[in-house]
Amino acid sequence: MTKELNRMDVEELQQEVDQYKENPEKCNIVRKMTAEWVGGTRARIASKDTVLHIGGDEDFGAMSVALASFLACELDVIATHATLRGIELEKLTLEGTGRFNNARYMGVASEPRPGYESVEYTVRIKAKNATPEQLRDLVSLCETASPVGDTLVRPVNVSLHTVIE
Repeated sequence: MTKELNRMDVEELQQEVDQYKENPEKCNIVRKMTAEWVGGTRARIASKDTVLHIGGDEDFGAMSVALASFLACELDVIATHATLRGIELEKLTLEGTGRFNNARYMGVASEPRPGYESVEYTVRIKAKNATPEQLRDLVSLCETASPVGDTLVRPVNVSLHTVIE
């Protein structure tokens, strides 16, 4: 019988961690996606068999998706490590606010920079079997183990290539 905690298969998760420990090269991950313009400001993003729409009137815009990705990653870090530590979560909510100025994006000014100027977020967490100190320790992993958080706080090499058809 499979033991499930926080809607995760504990044994499967631990096996995945053990595989990464045995074969650290498996930790090197490459993601490839294709973005296709579908009209207006709407994009269709595809990766293998998964599709996501961003922008337009129906969905979050790209800046909202960037903030959402960050919050989702923080949640993922906390839930995964809670499960690995045997902590049963009752509630986990993240609320974030990002501030940016779109003047450069809209072509009306050259300053300020177009990205987020600041992001603030609050984690609300409740667990059945953990002390406040254990929960603070768990949440502190957001500052050290979050792939999206790490990406946001440091320079990342980005290379643009153009094909004119």
